[in-house]
Order: sequence, then structure tokens, then C-alpha cells
Amino acid sequence: MNLKTTRLQNHRFTRPRYILAALLLAILATLAGCDGSDYSHDEFSDYDDGYDDGFALDEEYYLGYDDSWFTIGFTPIYYQGGDIPFIPDFSYDAGYYDGIFDAYNDGYFVAYNYAFIIGFSEGYDNAYWPDYLTFLANDTHTDYLNGGFSDGYNDGFSEGRVFGGFDYEVFLPFDWLDAFLDWESGTDLYFEEIDVGTGEFGPVIFYEWGLDPHLLRHADRDANAERGAHADNDVTPMRSQSPALRSSTTKASRHLGERELNDAQAADLDVTPTQTPRTNRELTLQESWLQRVNAASNATRASTETATKSTSKRAARMP
Repeated sequence: MNLKTTRLQNHRFTRPRYILAALLLAILATLAGCDGSDYSHDEFSDYDDGYDDGFALDEEYYLGYDDSWFTIGFTPIYYQGGDIPFIPDFSYDAGYYDGIFDAYNDGYFVAYNYAFIIGFSEGYDNAYWPDYLTFLANDTHTDYLNGGFSDGYNDGFSEGRVFGGFDYEVFLPFDWLDAFLDWESGTDLYFEEIDVGTGEFGPVIFYEWGLDPHLLRHADRDANAERGAHADNDVTPMRSQSPALRSSTTKASRHLGERELNDAQAADLDVTPTQTPRTNRELTLQESWLQRVNAASNATRASTETATKSTSKRAARMP
């Protein structure tokens, strides 16, 4: 995919001195007889202060976002979350690095989610045609399992195409955003005659917040695996979750952690392609990627704040 960007990718430079310091602290704590269970209120306060300072670093969020954005295809994978030191105590430094870890992973996941929104809208567009069944039957999903732009785009495209085909079938007006909000509220669709659907009835494996894609194996996937379940069930996060625990397994939580994009990131999204890399079908969408991302994010926040759940117009194709 041509991302139409000329900006350079930033990299966190490795900080082995900090990792070594963390190991030395752990060793010293063990030699001192500290079992990790006797922490004072002040120590927890130090951790919280460190966490707040680390999490406030926008540059770490932007770095995570860019690492996802520049991950195209299967490799190279630019995720650097595994390089962030982990200190197994409640010191200021432990909180500081956990805050950085969360800021970085928020950025990485938000970029994946933005790519998902873009892919959903364009998959919807491509399938909203009289030959929707033929299109759905012949379109092939590729899952990259790395949380990068291609991964998010393809995951979204494969979910959105089913909604586009359905909306054409039942004469609903073209409205990818309404379909996306319906999907986000929990609606899944399934075309039994061609065995194509969304969620657990489809081929998509969603990237989960905080997982290191370098550790994921491209194993075969059970066709009925639940949404959000990775092919490698042995993979677990590398660190304890910080006080800013986030769940990416529910659709409503996908917009947590968003921050305002910097100018370069916003410029990368301010494009309106006429064709997708997945098919040779022309797109009819007139809104830019940035407009679509903002529309979906704003609509999701509004629906979350009002806590409203409407009856889906798409019940006829629910599994």
C-alpha cells in the first residue's frame, strides 16, 4: 500500500543502561531480603508519580503510532514495546517505565484502529454493488497478526465488506459509518450461502493492545475461533498491567487512549485514494481518511457518553 508519506520514521534508541540498572535493583532487593510484599504508602505514591510522568510523554505515544503506521505487510515489524524496561517493584522508575509502556502501546493500537476504520469503510464501499455475493465469495483476507497498518486495514476491510454487501442486499442507503457503529455495538453478519461473515464467523484475528507482535507465531487458525483470540494461545503480555489497564477485546474500548495527532501524522491521513490495494474496484468514497477516522471516533465517543444502544437494522443476516 502506498501510504503517500515522505516523512522519516523515528526510532527509540536502545537503553541497555536502564535495563541493567533495573536488573541490579532487583538483585539488590532480593539480597536485602525484600519479598516484594511489604510496600509502604509512599512507595505506591512514588510509583503513581512515575507512571503519570511516563504516560504524559506524547513522544512515546507518537513513536508507537508511527511504528504501527510504518509496519506494512508481514515484515519488518517496528514494534518496540519490548525494549521498554520493566522494573518489578513500586518505585518511581517502575511507574515511569510502565507509563511509557502504556503511552507507546496506546499509540501503536490507535494507529491499528485508525487503519481498521479506513479498511472498514473501503471494504464496505467495494462490496456495496449488485455483484456483492460474487465479490464476497472471491475476496481473500490476509491476516498479518502484527498490529501494523496492513493488519488493521485488512481486518477492517474484511469486516466492512460484509456490511456493505448486506446493506446493498436489503436496500439500505450507502452509509459505512452507520454500519461501523452497528458493528461496534456488537452486530455480526453472516452469509450462509457463501460462508462469509464477521466476528467469530469470519477470518479476522484482531490485534490486542499491548501484545508484542514479535512473539506471535503465524499458526493455523480454527475457523470458529472467537474474535480477539490469537492463533498462539501461549502468548501473554510481557509485563503486569499498570493502573491504566486497557481492554481491546471489546469493540467499545477500541478508541481508548487517543491523543491529538501531530501535523505529520494528520497529513498522512489527509488523502482520498480512488482505489484500494486489495481489489481493482474504484472507490466511491469522497471523504479523506482523516475525515473518516474523525467521524468514527467522534460518533463512538458520542454513543458511549449517551450509553444508547439502538436495535440493529441488520438483524436478517445475524448468525
